[in-house]
Amino acid sequence: MGRNSKWIESDPDDSVEEVARRALESRLERLWYYVQTAVAEPPSETENVHQLRVFARRTAAAMENFSDWLPRRRGHWMRKQLKRLRKAAGEARDLDVLRIRWTETLASLPAPQSALLLEQVKRRRRKAQWPVEDIYHKLAGKDFEKRARKFVKRIRLRNGDEACDQKLACLARKALGGLVIPYLQAAGSEMNDAESLHAFRIRSKQVRYAMELFAGAFDEDFRRALYPIVADLQDKLGEINDHVTAQNYLTAWREQTDAPAVLNAIDAGLAHEQQAFAASRDRFLAWWTPERRQDLHSRFARYVDLETAPQASEECA
Repeated sequence: MGRNSKWIESDPDDSVEEVARRALESRLERLWYYVQTAVAEPPSETENVHQLRVFARRTAAAMENFSDWLPRRRGHWMRKQLKRLRKAAGEARDLDVLRIRWTETLASLPAPQSALLLEQVKRRRRKAQWPVEDIYHKLAGKDFEKRARKFVKRIRLRNGDEACDQKLACLARKALGGLVIPYLQAAGSEMNDAESLHAFRIRSKQVRYAMELFAGAFDEDFRRALYPIVADLQDKLGEINDHVTAQNYLTAWREQTDAPAVLNAIDAGLAHEQQAFAASRDRFLAWWTPERRQDLHSRFARYVDLETAPQASEECA
């Protein structure tokens, strides 16, 4: 089993085929490890489901960025499994985040209401474990590990041209540029509502995962100076999104009960999350100044052509 590292180590002159194999072998290996531990260990070990979802996204990002090197039929099958894994882990991870946050932040509510909300989370989290276990058993039955190894072995250039002479440095600039342009466009847009903030967050994740794949093609500042800025930005956007996710769950739960005490607790929780969303959004917008936006643009301009790079898809969102 490989190291639990987000970075794919490489050099600018490495062949894309070699790096693609290294990346997908590492991503798929870690993904399957967390699928297994998410089932073998109790749900209270929340990091397993968290990393399952993260490595499913990282694997999807690797497949998107190296798509011209992937076997078509096996690649189609693998993409389907990644979507199923992300879907299976989604609610479980959301509920883990809710429980962790609410355990710390619902002190402002009356104790009976906070207790009712936490009980809702715990009960629903037990049910959310079932899809995780189901997808594990299905993939184990299909010998996912063996399929993943065969998939990696068949990686080679299949589509597109060889304008980059199949060197990592060239592909990295082209692929990253296709993600950075819409990312910077989103960074400069009006972000007063949840939808625009979420769209910016999705772009941020795409850029962050690509940077982890292609860091070896660039200098040390790319990893040590630029990446932390992107990661910090995504984390701030994630905090805002947590409040939106909580509101979505609470609204859905409200439709599923007619118990007065539970309804009152849900309404109190909704008011709490609405206030928290507004506060976190305002903090972010005050922090996200024109100077910070320009600094981010200038830093990326050192590494990619921000005028002509093609835009990429949203497969790994």
